[in-house]
Amino acid sequence: MSRKEKRLKRLLGQPKNLRFAELERILLQVGYVRDRTRGSHAVYVKDGYPTLTIPVISPVKSYLVKQVLAAIEDLFDGAL
Repeated sequence: MSRKEKRLKRLLGQPKNLRFAELERILLQVGYVRDRTRGSHAVYVKDGYPTLTIPVISPVKSYLVKQVLAAIEDLFDGAL
């Protein structure tokens, strides 16, 4: 199992202790680009997908993990 697959499985498990760096790495792998950082929030964009604004804190709040999953769920269809 590759590192990418392990990260995706961890995200799908909706952990309560997911670090910001791990979430960012997953977003970058699925094609999001870090557009800007304003204060303590990072903004990620991808054509055809909703813009994601995530606070740069660890661990990431569980509602944000669910928000990210909802935004990119169709990208996981063939991934696992």
